[in-house]
Amino acid sequence: MMMSADDAILLVVNKHEDTMSFVNPETLECVATVGTGHDPHEIIITPDQRSAYLSNYAPPGDTVSVIDLVAREHVRQIPTGEFVRIHGAAIAPDGKHGYFTAGQTGYVVEIDLRTNAVTRGIPTHGEISHMVVVSPDGRRLYTANIASRNVSVIDVESGKLTAQVECDRGCEGLAFTPDGRFLWAANQDAGSITIIDAGSHAVAETIICRGVPLRIRFTSDGGLALVTSWEQEGELAVIDVPGRREVKRLRLGNQPIGVEISPDGRRAFVTNMSSDEIHVIDMAGLAVVDVFHTGGGPDAMAWWRPPR
Repeated sequence: MMMSADDAILLVVNKHEDTMSFVNPETLECVATVGTGHDPHEIIITPDQRSAYLSNYAPPGDTVSVIDLVAREHVRQIPTGEFVRIHGAAIAPDGKHGYFTAGQTGYVVEIDLRTNAVTRGIPTHGEISHMVVVSPDGRRLYTANIASRNVSVIDVESGKLTAQVECDRGCEGLAFTPDGRFLWAANQDAGSITIIDAGSHAVAETIICRGVPLRIRFTSDGGLALVTSWEQEGELAVIDVPGRREVKRLRLGNQPIGVEISPDGRRAFVTNMSSDEIHVIDMAGLAVVDVFHTGGGPDAMAWWRPPR
Protein backbone atom coordinates (compact mmCIF):
# COMPACT_ATOMS: atom_id res chain seq x y z
CA MET A 1 0.00 0.00 0.00
CA MET A 2 1.49 3.34 -1.03
CA MET A 3 1.50 6.22 1.44
CA SER A 4 1.15 9.91 0.69
CA ALA A 5 3.79 12.46 1.65
CA ASP A 6 1.55 13.49 4.56
CA ASP A 7 1.76 10.07 6.19
CA ALA A 8 4.37 9.30 8.82
CA ILE A 9 6.55 6.21 8.42
CA LEU A 10 7.87 4.26 11.39
CA LEU A 11 11.60 3.62 11.12
CA VAL A 12 12.85 0.54 12.99
CA VAL A 13 16.50 -0.39 13.54
CA ASN A 14 17.16 -4.15 13.37
CA LYS A 15 20.49 -4.32 15.17
CA HIS A 16 21.09 -8.06 14.77
CA GLU A 17 20.74 -7.78 10.98
CA ASP A 18 22.47 -4.40 10.36
CA THR A 19 19.35 -2.99 8.73
CA MET A 20 16.67 -0.33 9.14
CA SER A 21 13.06 -0.94 8.12
CA PHE A 22 10.46 1.52 6.83
CA VAL A 23 7.03 0.51 8.19
CA ASN A 24 3.56 1.64 7.19
CA PRO A 25 2.10 2.08 10.70
CA GLU A 26 -1.49 1.56 9.53
CA THR A 27 -1.00 -1.73 7.70
CA LEU A 28 2.14 -2.74 9.68
CA GLU A 29 3.71 -3.63 6.33
CA CYS A 30 7.46 -3.27 5.94
CA VAL A 31 7.65 -1.19 2.75
CA ALA A 32 11.46 -1.04 2.50
CA THR A 33 14.60 -2.20 4.28
CA VAL A 34 18.06 -0.67 3.91
CA GLY A 35 21.49 -1.80 5.07
CA THR A 36 23.33 0.11 7.80
CA GLY A 37 26.64 -0.03 9.61
CA HIS A 38 27.31 -2.88 12.03
CA ASP A 39 25.00 -3.17 15.06
CA PRO A 40 22.98 0.04 14.65
CA HIS A 41 21.35 1.29 17.86
CA GLU A 42 19.89 4.82 17.98
CA ILE A 43 18.44 7.18 15.35
CA ILE A 44 18.23 10.92 14.75
CA ILE A 45 16.52 12.57 11.77
CA THR A 46 17.42 15.95 10.26
CA PRO A 47 14.73 18.68 10.33
CA ASP A 48 14.35 18.56 6.53
CA GLN A 49 13.42 14.88 6.92
CA ARG A 50 15.94 13.86 4.28
CA SER A 51 18.63 12.11 6.34
CA ALA A 52 18.90 9.77 9.31
CA TYR A 53 22.03 9.21 11.38
CA LEU A 54 22.49 5.90 13.20
CA SER A 55 25.01 5.01 15.90
CA ASN A 56 26.99 1.79 15.30
CA TYR A 57 27.80 0.14 18.60
CA ALA A 58 29.52 -3.25 18.12
CA PRO A 59 33.29 -3.14 18.83
CA PRO A 60 35.09 -1.08 17.82
CA GLY A 61 31.93 0.91 17.17
CA ASP A 62 33.74 3.80 15.56
CA THR A 63 31.25 4.92 12.90
CA VAL A 64 27.93 6.69 12.42
CA SER A 65 25.78 5.63 9.45
CA VAL A 66 24.09 8.19 7.22
CA ILE A 67 20.87 7.08 5.50
CA ASP A 68 19.31 9.00 2.60
CA LEU A 69 15.67 8.58 3.63
CA VAL A 70 14.21 9.79 0.33
CA ALA A 71 16.36 7.48 -1.80
CA ARG A 72 16.18 4.82 0.93
CA GLU A 73 19.84 3.95 0.84
CA HIS A 74 22.87 3.91 3.11
CA VAL A 75 25.12 6.61 1.67
CA ARG A 76 28.11 6.93 4.01
CA GLN A 77 29.86 6.04 7.24
CA ILE A 78 31.29 8.84 9.36
CA PRO A 79 34.44 7.65 11.20
CA THR A 80 34.62 8.71 14.85
CA GLY A 81 38.31 7.88 15.30
CA GLU A 82 39.44 7.40 18.88
CA PHE A 83 35.86 7.73 20.15
CA VAL A 84 34.40 4.21 20.17
CA ARG A 85 31.32 2.19 21.13
CA ILE A 86 29.01 4.82 19.63
CA HIS A 87 25.56 4.37 21.15
CA GLY A 88 23.23 7.18 22.27
CA ALA A 89 22.09 9.80 19.75
CA ALA A 90 20.48 13.22 20.04
CA ILE A 91 20.05 16.23 17.78
CA ALA A 92 20.26 19.94 18.56
CA PRO A 93 16.93 21.80 18.32
CA ASP A 94 18.26 23.83 15.39
CA GLY A 95 19.28 20.64 13.58
CA LYS A 96 22.87 21.75 13.02
CA HIS A 97 24.64 19.19 15.20
CA GLY A 98 24.17 15.59 16.24
CA TYR A 99 25.50 14.22 19.51
CA PHE A 100 26.53 10.58 20.00
CA THR A 101 27.83 8.90 23.14
CA ALA A 102 31.13 7.04 22.96
CA GLY A 103 30.25 5.13 26.08
CA GLN A 104 33.37 3.22 27.01
CA THR A 105 35.59 6.23 26.36
CA GLY A 106 33.43 8.66 28.36
CA TYR A 107 32.82 11.19 25.60
CA VAL A 108 30.05 12.69 23.52
CA VAL A 109 30.96 13.03 19.85
CA GLU A 110 29.63 16.16 18.15
CA ILE A 111 28.99 15.91 14.39
CA ASP A 112 28.22 18.87 12.13
CA LEU A 113 25.22 17.60 10.20
CA ARG A 114 25.83 20.07 7.37
CA THR A 115 29.35 18.78 6.63
CA ASN A 116 29.24 15.30 8.26
CA ALA A 117 32.48 16.14 10.08
CA VAL A 118 33.29 15.29 13.69
CA THR A 119 33.82 18.68 15.33
CA ARG A 120 34.42 17.83 19.00
CA GLY A 121 34.83 15.10 21.56
CA ILE A 122 33.19 16.34 24.75
CA PRO A 123 34.13 14.58 28.02
CA THR A 124 31.19 13.47 30.16
CA HIS A 125 33.17 12.82 33.37
CA GLY A 126 30.93 9.79 33.82
CA GLU A 127 31.52 6.06 33.50
CA ILE A 128 29.84 4.26 30.58
CA SER A 129 27.83 7.21 29.28
CA HIS A 130 25.18 5.36 27.31
CA MET A 131 22.32 7.70 26.38
CA VAL A 132 22.26 11.44 25.65
CA VAL A 133 19.56 14.10 25.32
CA VAL A 134 19.71 17.81 24.49
CA SER A 135 17.80 20.35 26.57
CA PRO A 136 14.80 21.90 24.76
CA ASP A 137 16.67 25.23 24.49
CA GLY A 138 19.75 23.51 23.05
CA ARG A 139 22.09 24.87 25.74
CA ARG A 140 22.86 21.66 27.64
CA LEU A 141 23.64 18.00 27.06
CA TYR A 142 22.65 15.33 29.55
CA THR A 143 24.25 11.89 29.58
CA ALA A 144 23.10 8.86 31.57
CA ASN A 145 26.17 7.18 33.07
CA ILE A 146 25.54 3.51 33.80
CA ALA A 147 28.58 2.66 35.93
CA SER A 148 28.86 5.93 37.85
CA ARG A 149 25.09 5.93 38.54
CA ASN A 150 24.58 9.57 37.65
CA VAL A 151 23.59 12.08 34.98
CA SER A 152 26.15 14.55 33.63
CA VAL A 153 25.03 18.06 32.72
CA ILE A 154 27.25 19.66 30.06
CA ASP A 155 27.23 23.20 28.72
CA VAL A 156 27.08 22.86 24.92
CA GLU A 157 28.94 26.07 24.06
CA SER A 158 31.95 25.47 26.31
CA GLY A 159 31.80 21.68 26.46
CA LYS A 160 32.34 21.89 30.22
CA LEU A 161 30.65 19.82 32.91
CA THR A 162 28.35 22.02 35.00
CA ALA A 163 26.72 19.43 37.28
CA GLN A 164 26.38 15.75 38.02
CA VAL A 165 23.13 14.44 39.46
CA GLU A 166 23.26 11.30 41.57
CA CYS A 167 20.74 8.70 40.43
CA ASP A 168 20.99 4.95 41.07
CA ARG A 169 22.37 1.66 39.74
CA GLY A 170 22.32 1.29 35.97
CA CYS A 171 21.20 4.82 35.12
CA GLU A 172 20.47 4.70 31.39
CA GLY A 173 17.19 5.86 29.81
CA LEU A 174 16.53 9.62 29.65
CA ALA A 175 13.50 11.68 28.61
CA PHE A 176 12.27 15.22 29.20
CA THR A 177 8.67 15.83 30.16
CA PRO A 178 6.88 17.67 27.32
CA ASP A 179 6.93 20.95 29.27
CA GLY A 180 10.72 20.67 29.69
CA ARG A 181 10.54 21.08 33.47
CA PHE A 182 11.76 17.63 34.44
CA LEU A 183 14.19 15.03 33.17
CA TRP A 184 13.34 11.41 33.99
CA ALA A 185 16.23 8.94 34.31
CA ALA A 186 15.55 5.19 34.34
CA ASN A 187 17.75 3.19 36.72
CA GLN A 188 17.61 -0.26 35.18
CA ASP A 189 19.44 -2.16 37.93
CA ALA A 190 17.68 -0.39 40.80
CA GLY A 191 14.10 -0.67 39.50
CA SER A 192 13.47 3.04 39.87
CA ILE A 193 13.20 6.35 38.04
CA THR A 194 14.97 9.50 39.21
CA ILE A 195 13.04 12.68 38.44
CA ILE A 196 15.39 15.65 38.02
CA ASP A 197 14.33 19.31 38.17
CA ALA A 198 15.72 20.72 34.92
CA GLY A 199 16.06 24.20 36.39
CA SER A 200 17.99 23.41 39.55
CA HIS A 201 19.37 19.97 38.60
CA ALA A 202 18.20 18.73 41.99
CA VAL A 203 16.46 15.39 42.41
CA ALA A 204 12.76 16.15 42.78
CA GLU A 205 11.73 12.57 43.54
CA THR A 206 12.69 8.95 42.98
CA ILE A 207 9.83 6.60 42.18
CA ILE A 208 9.71 2.81 42.10
CA CYS A 209 9.41 1.19 38.67
CA ARG A 210 9.87 -2.53 39.25
CA GLY A 211 11.67 -4.74 36.79
CA VAL A 212 14.37 -3.32 34.52
CA PRO A 213 13.18 0.15 33.41
CA LEU A 214 15.05 1.08 30.26
CA ARG A 215 13.34 3.61 27.95
CA ILE A 216 10.76 6.31 28.61
CA ARG A 217 8.29 8.10 26.35
CA PHE A 218 5.67 10.66 27.39
CA THR A 219 2.29 11.30 25.82
CA SER A 220 2.16 14.74 24.19
CA ASP A 221 -0.03 16.15 26.96
CA GLY A 222 2.43 14.92 29.60
CA GLY A 223 -0.24 12.85 31.32
CA LEU A 224 1.31 9.41 30.94
CA ALA A 225 4.79 7.93 30.70
CA LEU A 226 5.43 4.59 28.99
CA VAL A 227 8.44 2.72 30.38
CA THR A 228 9.82 -0.52 28.94
CA SER A 229 11.00 -3.17 31.39
CA TRP A 230 13.86 -5.06 29.75
CA GLU A 231 13.28 -8.55 31.15
CA GLN A 232 13.17 -11.94 29.47
CA GLU A 233 9.41 -11.84 29.94
CA GLY A 234 9.14 -8.12 29.43
CA GLU A 235 6.51 -5.57 30.29
CA LEU A 236 5.45 -2.00 29.61
CA ALA A 237 4.76 0.14 32.67
CA VAL A 238 2.24 2.95 32.33
CA ILE A 239 2.86 5.76 34.81
CA ASP A 240 0.52 8.61 35.72
CA VAL A 241 2.92 11.56 35.47
CA PRO A 242 1.18 14.16 37.68
CA GLY A 243 0.57 11.53 40.37
CA ARG A 244 3.96 9.86 39.77
CA ARG A 245 2.49 6.40 40.23
CA GLU A 246 2.13 3.32 38.08
CA VAL A 247 -1.42 2.73 36.84
CA LYS A 248 -1.04 -0.28 34.54
CA ARG A 249 1.45 -2.87 33.31
CA LEU A 250 1.23 -4.78 30.01
CA ARG A 251 2.89 -8.10 29.20
CA LEU A 252 4.95 -7.90 26.00
CA GLY A 253 7.64 -10.01 24.30
CA ASN A 254 11.17 -10.80 25.39
CA GLN A 255 13.41 -7.88 26.36
CA PRO A 256 11.29 -4.90 25.29
CA ILE A 257 13.47 -1.91 24.65
CA GLY A 258 12.37 0.89 22.28
CA VAL A 259 9.03 2.66 22.66
CA GLU A 260 7.47 5.33 20.46
CA ILE A 261 4.01 6.92 20.44
CA SER A 262 2.36 7.66 17.09
CA PRO A 263 2.11 11.34 16.08
CA ASP A 264 -1.68 11.25 16.51
CA GLY A 265 -1.32 9.73 19.98
CA ARG A 266 -3.61 6.78 19.21
CA ARG A 267 -1.05 3.99 19.45
CA ALA A 268 2.33 3.11 20.88
CA PHE A 269 4.90 0.73 19.39
CA VAL A 270 7.34 -1.31 21.47
CA THR A 271 10.29 -3.31 20.11
CA ASN A 272 11.20 -6.63 21.75
CA MET A 273 14.86 -7.33 21.15
CA SER A 274 15.22 -11.07 21.70
CA SER A 275 11.79 -12.23 20.50
CA ASP A 276 12.11 -10.08 17.33
CA GLU A 277 8.62 -8.62 17.74
CA ILE A 278 7.02 -5.20 17.74
CA HIS A 279 3.90 -4.83 19.88
CA VAL A 280 1.21 -2.30 19.05
CA ILE A 281 -0.58 -0.66 21.99
CA ASP A 282 -3.99 1.02 21.76
CA MET A 283 -3.53 4.12 23.91
CA ALA A 284 -7.24 4.61 24.58
CA GLY A 285 -7.67 1.16 26.09
CA LEU A 286 -4.02 0.65 27.11
CA ALA A 287 -4.06 -2.81 25.59
CA VAL A 288 -1.92 -4.77 23.12
CA VAL A 289 -3.83 -4.94 19.83
CA ASP A 290 -1.27 -6.34 17.35
CA VAL A 291 2.20 -7.80 16.89
CA PHE A 292 4.43 -7.66 13.80
CA HIS A 293 8.03 -8.29 12.74
CA THR A 294 10.69 -6.31 10.87
CA GLY A 295 13.92 -8.25 11.44
CA GLY A 296 16.37 -9.53 14.02
CA GLY A 297 16.89 -7.53 17.20
CA PRO A 298 14.54 -4.57 16.69
CA ASP A 299 15.65 -1.72 18.94
CA ALA A 300 15.31 2.03 18.38
CA MET A 301 12.48 3.56 16.37
CA ALA A 302 11.72 7.03 15.01
CA TRP A 303 8.92 8.73 13.10
CA TRP A 304 9.70 10.01 9.63
CA ARG A 305 7.43 12.23 7.56
CA PRO A 306 8.55 12.03 3.89
CA PRO A 307 9.25 15.53 2.55
CA ARG A 308 7.21 16.79 -0.37
